[in-house]
Amino acid sequence: LMEFNYIGDGIDALVIDGLYTKEQLSEIMLELKWLTKPSIMLPPETLSSATTSTGQLLTSKKGVFLESVFANWEHSALIRHPWEQLNKEEVRKKILGYNSLFKILYHCDARTHLVSYYENSDYYKPHPDRTVFTVLNYFFNEPAQFTGGEIKLFSCNSEKVATVELKQGRVVLIAGATFHEVAPIKSELNNSL
Repeated sequence: LMEFNYIGDGIDALVIDGLYTKEQLSEIMLELKWLTKPSIMLPPETLSSATTSTGQLLTSKKGVFLESVFANWEHSALIRHPWEQLNKEEVRKKILGYNSLFKILYHCDARTHLVSYYENSDYYKPHPDRTVFTVLNYFFNEPAQFTGGEIKLFSCNSEKVATVELKQGRVVLIAGATFHEVAPIKSELNNSL
């Protein structure tokens, strides 16, 4: 059962739970297991990561742009399933019902897909993205063997801060200019990808 929660007051974020089927999540997790090999994951300095005005990186996470791995988007569960689900008529109507600006999401003719991989102590300090919209999808092995990783969203016109907890398959849709951060991951596991 899908659940939609809208965060307003200058944040304008939409949190969606239950978007993916069990089969889709299984296929996505299989793809992630393959993608998170050391030979594929890249360091943050090669990922166009946000920096301070002096050029200091604001993150420690690794990642990979899926376009560099898959020539055809249909071959990637991480690209195909989110777009299929967000394009379902009932989902599209629900999203547009919260904020009409979300219609831009459906008219973009350029998209990039970044898998961000966080291990123990990894973080992303407050930053905006250089995108029109950012669609965050959370996937992790269950049961979670870590704490942290929540995303904090900052209002553009008030002191409001919304904290979005991690949940398997959770989707968070934000305007790219929304300042957001990822709380540090805490885990007993070794950083081993």
